[in-house]
Amino acid sequence: MKAEHTTLRVTLLGTGIPNPDINAFGTATMIEAGDQKVLIDCGRGTVIRMAQMGFALGHTDTVILSHFHSDHYSGIFDLLMTGTIQQPFSNRGGPLHVFGPPGVEDIAQGAWIATRPDRDIRVADGEIDPEHMRIIPHTYAEGVVFDKGGLKIIAIEVDHGEFIRPAYAFRVEYCGHVFVHSHDTRYNENLIAQAQGADVFVHEVAAATPETFAANPRAKIAIDHHATPHEVGRVFALTQPKLAMLTHLVLLPPHPMPITRVTAEVAEEYGGMVLVAEDMMTIDIGRNITVIPFHHGARSR
Repeated sequence: MKAEHTTLRVTLLGTGIPNPDINAFGTATMIEAGDQKVLIDCGRGTVIRMAQMGFALGHTDTVILSHFHSDHYSGIFDLLMTGTIQQPFSNRGGPLHVFGPPGVEDIAQGAWIATRPDRDIRVADGEIDPEHMRIIPHTYAEGVVFDKGGLKIIAIEVDHGEFIRPAYAFRVEYCGHVFVHSHDTRYNENLIAQAQGADVFVHEVAAATPETFAANPRAKIAIDHHATPHEVGRVFALTQPKLAMLTHLVLLPPHPMPITRVTAEVAEEYGGMVLVAEDMMTIDIGRNITVIPFHHGARSR
């Protein structure tokens, strides 16, 4: 089989947090393997990032949600509606299949109600099939969520806080290649156990300076739901991925911790290479691991 057919391609469409940031949109990751295309999470601005990367909005009809914080699924309504339009930039040919923890049915029902005004107009104009603006919900638990065409996506239950249960990380396997994304979690032994042997391990991180805590005591609520730089370094040390990456940088204002301090604290626990993820990076996992920033032709096809 040709190398390009065995490559696992991962595009980090969005790497941000709830704070609006033009450079870091909500979490969204496109997985491409052979003929399979799956979007994991669909945060704010996913449709814009897909367009920037040259993905038609109908590129996939499958979305897997890690949990129900807004920055991981607020973009799904834009993808649902705009992707229905029968134009080259969208052209989804059917409903949107959305996999999520229990509660995903509420998103499907709410979306059908919320999209009705737009749907009624476009149906009256003969633009769309109304069923293409429907979410088909699928509830999953820990274990295999998707297994098709050699692509396997495995949900790993993690700890994102008492009131955010369940929440999941994902292990993606294809042709012997492994990509792991922590999504949102505290330090978690279950994730460490199931992230072994990863070619690429992308992990979230959170930190705040004493000045930020003094100015904004509620920042502690957010920080306590995530992994510190030292903890992330320990996770990498215990899993030893070929490439470690930081994403979803919870570095809160008004006095955010400099990224150099974050990476220095990670390095106190882990001596391997660590990259800081950016929106629209493409990671090709094949005979080697290649990370291509957007401005260096990540979408060259």
